[in-house]
This record gives sequence, structure tokens and C-alpha cells, in this order.
Amino acid sequence: MRGSRRFGPHAPSYGSTGWIGSALRYIAWVGMGALVSSVFAQAILLDRIAAVVNGRVITESDIRWYLALDPETPEGEDAEEVKSRALHQLIDQMLLHQEAEKLPGIAITEEEIERYLTELRARFPSERAFARRLAAAGLDETTLRAIARHRVEVLRFIDFRFRAFVFVSEPEIQWYYENRVVPEARRRGTAPPPLEQVRPLIEQILRNEKVKSEMIAWLDEARRTAEIILYPPYRSPAATGPSSPK
Repeated sequence: MRGSRRFGPHAPSYGSTGWIGSALRYIAWVGMGALVSSVFAQAILLDRIAAVVNGRVITESDIRWYLALDPETPEGEDAEEVKSRALHQLIDQMLLHQEAEKLPGIAITEEEIERYLTELRARFPSERAFARRLAAAGLDETTLRAIARHRVEVLRFIDFRFRAFVFVSEPEIQWYYENRVVPEARRRGTAPPPLEQVRPLIEQILRNEKVKSEMIAWLDEARRTAEIILYPPYRSPAATGPSSPK
């Protein structure tokens, strides 16, 4: 497949506040961005197309729903930069989901969907605030559950493709304790906690950092080989040549 020249000045950040950081936090808790599949294809004619990823459409509604379900995005936020960042995160998620579809046996249960939605609601100030977000974005229960299913499918793929192959060594844990935990405790004027007390947390942090690094590398390659078309105002659909080397 041909890659497209598509990522301009609003390419997504992969720092701790970016989508990948949120995805990793969800693996232990929750927090990944939204993904809407072609299950809503019948509505595309009534919605503006924002991007096409390997033949699959992302619409303006997908972006609106993504922002509505992100508790870190202020309610009603629709600045061009914010929407562009959300679109690029949706593109990454769609690439992950397309790869997940190739794997057999990823069957998501209703219990997993309910658990995801419960944890998502808990990240908002109140149930009323969450419901207000849904109403403002035009998100009904059917669409919400479809989004949740796709999120969980992607998270399952992340576990299978990246996390299962990550190993944290004892020297790495020891280094992190001596160079991060101990200095931070001293800076705060407190005694450092015993290594054994914080070992599980250190191991989780280091594992997440490694998974994050693997995901960034995978997504870089996936974007390079994918056919991604961005539509105005994000990018002219005519700009679809091979991607520039990175």
C-alpha cells in the first residue's frame, strides 16, 4: 500500500498526555481515545469525511465523539488544533484496530464493555456531567457501546502484540529505585520507601514505558505504509503521495 503525505504541524504528541500514555494507563486502569468503525457507514453521507485510512472512513462525528469522551478536553472544545490532534489519534487507533481484526479469537464480552464504561464514567466529575457530554455530542447508547467495544478490542490487541513480550529485569528495577524513587523521596524530605514495597509499581512503570516505545515504533511504520487521506480542513485529499522518509 502507498503511504500518504499527511502529517503536518498538528501531528499527535506521544508524551505522557498523549493518546499512547492514556492507552497505557488504561491497561492498568482506563483512558484510551475513541474509535468508530464502519458500522456507522450508513451515516457517512450525512456527515463530513475527515479522513480515510486504508479505505475506512473517519468522520467529523467521530472526532466530536472522541473529544466528548475525553474528560481532559474541556466541554464544548472544538478548536482546530484540538480537533486535528484528535483526528491523528483516531487514525492511530484505526491502524491498531485494523491489525487487531487480523487476529482470531478476539471476542469481547458484554461484561468487558460494561466494565470499560463504568471506569470511563468514573473519570468524569459526575454521572450528570458524563450524560451532558453524550447529549451535547449526539451520542446515543448504541453508538457509545460500539465505541467501547472497539476501544476494548484495541486494548486487547495492545496486550497481545506488545505487553506480552515485554520483560523488566531486576537491574532495571534497581536502577529506577536508586535514580528515581530515592532522589524524589529526599527532595520531598521523606525517607525512601523500601524497594520491596514499591517493586510492583516500579515494574509496572518500566513495563509501560517499554510498551509505549514499542507502540510508537509500530505506529511509525504503520503510518508509513498505510494509505491515509486527510480531507479539508485537515488536508487536501489530493495530497496522497508516498510519505517522506523519517
